[in-house]
Amino acid sequence: MKLPRVLGLVLLILLARCGAQPIDCTLTKVAQMPMAPLDHLLVVPAGINGRWVRLVVDSGAERTTLSRTAAEQLGLPQDARYQSHSLGIGGQSVNADVRIDRLVLGGVRFPVDRLAVGQFDLRTSNGLKADGLLGADILLAFDMDIDARGGQLTLYRSRLCPEAAPPWQEPAVEITGVRARKDRLLLPFEVDEASGMAILDTGAGHNVIGLDMARRLGLDATTLANDSTIRQRGVGPGESVGYLHRFRQLRIGPVVQTAPLLPVNLSQAGIGDALIGEPFLRGRRVWMSFRNRQVFVSRRGDDS
Repeated sequence: MKLPRVLGLVLLILLARCGAQPIDCTLTKVAQMPMAPLDHLLVVPAGINGRWVRLVVDSGAERTTLSRTAAEQLGLPQDARYQSHSLGIGGQSVNADVRIDRLVLGGVRFPVDRLAVGQFDLRTSNGLKADGLLGADILLAFDMDIDARGGQLTLYRSRLCPEAAPPWQEPAVEITGVRARKDRLLLPFEVDEASGMAILDTGAGHNVIGLDMARRLGLDATTLANDSTIRQRGVGPGESVGYLHRFRQLRIGPVVQTAPLLPVNLSQAGIGDALIGEPFLRGRRVWMSFRNRQVFVSRRGDDS
């Protein structure tokens, strides 16, 4: 038998063996923690160096971040070798990281030895009391079950399983066409028949139309001049002004909202087309898998 033919047979055997290996879709729970809605945001407890803090569940934040006030109250030393550059609603900020000895979520210690610091205030008169953000660097490393109604956040081992489905029995719908960009999950959406990709941001208190989509819709400061405004805060130290504009329709996957009033942000805040946040997630159970590019949401009474 000629050598090339032998090699071909060997390759076929190896490929057959690889194809016979089952895909491991086993759900493995890593950590589960209580979660409370505070002023349109979801907040979980975390232990840092043996002391409790509150963190907003924020898939739109690139890194897990403490407010400067919280970092100082915890007495965390700065590490000038590492700096975080944050761009978002509220502007841009640059801050040195802080070193930590221990981060605990749901009774499980996570291998994190430093955190970012931000110049923001997560305490409001409407009941929000938080010390930082639980960001995408931790959240998107896992498959997530965000159960706002049940008051729990559960993290599962990330698994490559194209047939994966959320671990609950209630009716749910998959948002198809989900993409990933760097450390963001992007959902396809349409607003007034213009289509785009929106960042799924669990830390956004509003669904927000960004500059890129506004331009495609022909919206600018002149066309929005008669709309009322709203002040928005984010990772930066300042505020940003959003124009509250009435659209005809917002469609996110199969979910349609008629005549939504949405903030339009005309600044270069790193939003892209849009942010999809709390108004869409409210009253739903959400399954997010960055590795599988999957998002499922439980159905709500006002879904079409």
